[in-house]
Amino acid sequence: MANLQIGNMQGLPTELTSFLTTLQAQIMNVQNRTDQLERLAAENARLTTELDQARTTITNLQKQLGSQSAPEKNFSQISLSNLAGTVGTSDKNKEPGLEASTWASKASVSLPVTAPKMSAVPSAHRIAASVRMFALPSGPSGYEYVYIPRSRRLKHKEVRSSLRTLGVDSSRLLDINFPARGVIGILVHVQYADTFKTKVTTSSVEILDAFDPLDPDNVADPKYASLSTHELANTAAMLHYDRCLQALQFLRPHVAIPVGHFFCEEGWISEDEIPTRTTLTNATGGSLFKRQRSSSVTMSE
Repeated sequence: MANLQIGNMQGLPTELTSFLTTLQAQIMNVQNRTDQLERLAAENARLTTELDQARTTITNLQKQLGSQSAPEKNFSQISLSNLAGTVGTSDKNKEPGLEASTWASKASVSLPVTAPKMSAVPSAHRIAASVRMFALPSGPSGYEYVYIPRSRRLKHKEVRSSLRTLGVDSSRLLDINFPARGVIGILVHVQYADTFKTKVTTSSVEILDAFDPLDPDNVADPKYASLSTHELANTAAMLHYDRCLQALQFLRPHVAIPVGHFFCEEGWISEDEIPTRTTLTNATGGSLFKRQRSSSVTMSE
């Protein structure tokens, strides 16, 4: 079927020819997708192998570090004792009255000895992040806001800390906002979305799949109580627009730009507001993500 030629279909009814042409295109599309999935599966297997090797290396380094700490301590004590003995012997051979003015007497003052600094062993998360940095792009691309409930007002660092306790890799959380009373919005890459949802649902945290950040009911500030439903909808859209722009300010440039395109595709910001490397750099050459973020909730509460 994939090798069906146009000439072979001469004399067939028009409907049958159209059907066979469409079927052939669909079969070729399925074959292309199958080839792509096989390539992705091979790439995933390779990355998994590299990660296992990195974890094994970490374990071996930790064992070596533990076995080396005791000998280094003994070496420091022995060196200090030898130094003190050498200086003491030299002082005894000096003539009386010269000790206070000699270099040896000043060098004999005991100084604190500190153990040499050992480089911190990188964690498995940091190694995985480094592997992703040098890996060719593969799999689906894009971003997703995952919404979960909350029982009280929280700060951004509290949310990150609590999710880390549940086993979530906090370095994969691109943005945290509070779009409505009792709701937390978490921005993640689509390739981490399923993992994130599995982590939180395993801990009995509900995913609010039906939540709409543009719902007028999200506007709970009493000062908007007199607005009509249409005006509340506009206000909800404006508040979400502000949250999107704020999120872009605190993302690193290489992440802020694709996230800006995602926001634009969702209709939350305009194309002109998608950040560029120029707009993400201030007059001193520093990235805007370094500025201090407000620690609590948004106007929608």
